[in-house]
Amino acid sequence: MATFEKGQTFLDLGAINFYGEKGKYFIALSDAEYDDDLIVCFVMNTEKRMDKCHLHCNRELQKFIIKPNTFSFIKDYTAIMLILPCCYYLKEMYEPRIRLLDIADETLCRQIKNCIDWNEIPPKFKFLIKQSFKK
Repeated sequence: MATFEKGQTFLDLGAINFYGEKGKYFIALSDAEYDDDLIVCFVMNTEKRMDKCHLHCNRELQKFIIKPNTFSFIKDYTAIMLILPCCYYLKEMYEPRIRLLDIADETLCRQIKNCIDWNEIPPKFKFLIKQSFKK
């Protein structure tokens, strides 16, 4: 049995965007125990418009901004895009294209969760995230 913690950050070297494959950073907000469990994740992008947002929750923009060095791989202000949840199966975390990185502490995970507009994400994702915070 494998375990995967909420708050786990990772780099998916095979992530797809409009222009093809490009490595993307993600943070998981649900945990997983079995290989076929879903993990709800949000993509992290460098935030270039700090004049339009502020640190932490920007609910109107559906972003959560973290400062440089929040994680070892974060060098600039970074937005966690709360409007774009995606999911992975736990078994995908063992693939060579995935690089597991730092784990966010419980406080940061809760701050991010509290910033989510639950009307904007699929009900299944909402359920998985909320279940992970009950444990």
